[in-house]
Amino acid sequence: MQFSTFIGLALTLACANATLDPATSNSKGKCPKTMACSATKVSKAIQAAECSHNTRTHETQTFAVFETDHQYDDSHGAPYGNCSAYTCGVPTSFTSDADCWTFFWSGKGTSSGVGTGCIRDPNTSECGCENSDGEFIAGSDSCE
Repeated sequence: MQFSTFIGLALTLACANATLDPATSNSKGKCPKTMACSATKVSKAIQAAECSHNTRTHETQTFAVFETDHQYDDSHGAPYGNCSAYTCGVPTSFTSDADCWTFFWSGKGTSSGVGTGCIRDPNTSECGCENSDGEFIAGSDSCE
């Protein structure tokens, strides 16, 4: 119970500054070798689906790198981890890493779409979406 409350709180806080804008492509198991800038925003302990469905920056977000944190592997909505959002040019070389997932808002990934499935309620696992204020709307895919 306490763990799911923690995850729910982390989910709410992490998404409080996010905007629904799904990635156009993704590369699962790939991490950029080098980046042209530092992360504009890092969100910790969030679902990979949150990283792929929501932009996290005030400037145009070009890509995001999700790194799995295995302490949350048994939680509803897993995988959870850290999402680093970037506004610079998209990297061109990548390394294989099973715990890494890169999302693109420019169509540069190896697979189209978000790749993750829906954002899930951390308590019930029900699909839904989150408004930019962090409110989770179960059963919806049209959040603002």
